[in-house]
Amino acid sequence: MRTPFIDIHTHNLSSRDDLISIRSIDINEYLINPALTNQSFCIGLHPWYLNAESSSINLSKLEEVIHQEHLLAIGECGLDKIIDVDYNLQLEVFKRQILLSEKYNLPIIIHQVKSHDELLKIKREMNPIQPWIIHGTRMKWSIANELLNAGMYLSFGHHLIKLEPHLIETLLQTPNDKIFLETDNSSIAIDDIFAAAAEIKSIELAIIKEIVYQNFITVFKND
Repeated sequence: MRTPFIDIHTHNLSSRDDLISIRSIDINEYLINPALTNQSFCIGLHPWYLNAESSSINLSKLEEVIHQEHLLAIGECGLDKIIDVDYNLQLEVFKRQILLSEKYNLPIIIHQVKSHDELLKIKREMNPIQPWIIHGTRMKWSIANELLNAGMYLSFGHHLIKLEPHLIETLLQTPNDKIFLETDNSSIAIDDIFAAAAEIKSIELAIIKEIVYQNFITVFKND
């Protein structure tokens, strides 16, 4: 069997035989359309859509969904300092989702914007066992290195195609066993993102596919 592409985080639907993708669903989307969970997915409370009135109810709903067959991870969830949502509420809801990740032995896919210091502090305080994957990595190597040293994985997306110098450095410095690739909500094909990663790392496409596939097997070994 040929090694499949792995799209660790996408908002798009796919039926390709050569692709394993994890569709990211916010709990509010699920409540409107439960059929979204008919393929491999992750689900969480995204910081953009939080409000104090519904967060407790939605966390309870999230725990109900966790038992579904195709669920692979909690998320995306996390912290974002450039939105208007109360940061203390973001912290509270994120920590609750970390506890669910630990309780049900599920990896967690994290959205973080200007919040890496808080992520590191929370990881030290809570000492989670389950893998943490930072999606949409665009950070400089100095920050990425801190997250990697704390045991996190980094997922790179369509910004690789722009060949931004700081992102090239971050990808090149990131150990192979900590790399994932994703499409997120872009229309760029996962094939093109893998091709860009292979070009940056000066390796064959088949090799980067095998690297990411092995990381997928390691992180999602309970599934």
